[in-house]
Amino acid sequence: MPTTTFPTILAIDTATEALSLALLRGGERRALHRVMPRQQQQQLFPCLEELLDGEPVANLGLDAIAFGRGPGSFTGLRIATSATQGLAFALEIPVVGISTLETQVRSWQRQNDRKENCFVISAIDARIGQTYVASYIIEDGNPRSLGPAQLAAPAAVPLPQQMRDYSELPLYAVGSGLEFGDDKVPGLERLAGSWPEVLPEAEDMLDPALALLAAGEGLPAEAAVPDYVQQRIGWKTLAEQGRRA
Repeated sequence: MPTTTFPTILAIDTATEALSLALLRGGERRALHRVMPRQQQQQLFPCLEELLDGEPVANLGLDAIAFGRGPGSFTGLRIATSATQGLAFALEIPVVGISTLETQVRSWQRQNDRKENCFVISAIDARIGQTYVASYIIEDGNPRSLGPAQLAAPAAVPLPQQMRDYSELPLYAVGSGLEFGDDKVPGLERLAGSWPEVLPEAEDMLDPALALLAAGEGLPAEAAVPDYVQQRIGWKTLAEQGRRA
């Protein structure tokens, strides 16, 4: 019988107050997810060593690294992107950037065993009186984006027309970035439920990463770029930084 070959993928996300890591290897998954505000930079590699039980990253036979490309904390996005670039550059493997807002939806689905068709608003607190937000429709268990991530005031979150036109599907909201239940948010009065405590978890980046790699959409390490949603602020890719001494 033919033998199925599983890619080996490391996933890293530090877009929120959590440090989240996951590994797919030999078809098996392991994950480490801890809330540690302002400690991700210091704890990323110690936590990675813990996830790997002390095995060197170079010994894993990684095929790719997935990183949470945002939106989220500027500092957090830089941490995950820089670590991903450094590891992928050294190992000469591709990278894939995964939306943190989509990951958050997938984490909510897994944690709550939600499989029904529905609409979901995913939001992350931007901590500047605004929220990062994107809308999704879930069909056959898979979230599909209804438009790009946006930055908006919580009371002015845009709802895609598709959400307004198909009101028979339940509408849910997940993440820290909305004042859930606030009747000043037009359209949210029909929310069927909200989960403000949900955070994106790295293990839920593995399936979309597999799909992107299968579609040939892996990127070279130097092309890894965070998605701030706002105008890019000071980030330079390895190519833009110039050749290292």
